[in-house]
Amino acid sequence: MGKKDCIGGGIFACLGIVIWVLTFSFPELAAVGTVHAHPGPSLFPRVLGTLFIFFGSVVIFNGWRTSKLPLPPPPPEEEDGVKIAPLNYFNPILVIILIAAFIALAPKLGFIIMGAAVLAVLMIKLHVAPLKSIIASVCVICVIYFVFAKILRVPLPRGILAPLGF
Repeated sequence: MGKKDCIGGGIFACLGIVIWVLTFSFPELAAVGTVHAHPGPSLFPRVLGTLFIFFGSVVIFNGWRTSKLPLPPPPPEEEDGVKIAPLNYFNPILVIILIAAFIALAPKLGFIIMGAAVLAVLMIKLHVAPLKSIIASVCVICVIYFVFAKILRVPLPRGILAPLGF
């Protein structure tokens, strides 16, 4: 996996650099008579670009390091007389379906409900206990909603929770 990791990490690091370069053309917000200026529209893309560069570099380093190690033997086709199942393509298809459902239903149900539902389904698919996955997904979505909707003032779909002030 070393060569593939180096290529994939390089793609993400380059994408991060492209994001950074493109944000220099974004407009700057003028300070409105206060000591603290508001973050401009380039803040979030630059944070994402920085994360892409950092984690892409980590993947490149790990790929380079593992390429120096001897290759592991190929997996056996049978283990203890039991055939090993072929690759499962359900997980990526499930993610695509959940993203499409989020896009279609978020305007009606809202970001909080759909975000929590998507996270809970993914965690349950990853064999997290249902109660833990529901509690964790609600907590994570509430933090994300607070940061983006309240602090950064990003307009997120409110859906059926709009009358409650969310």
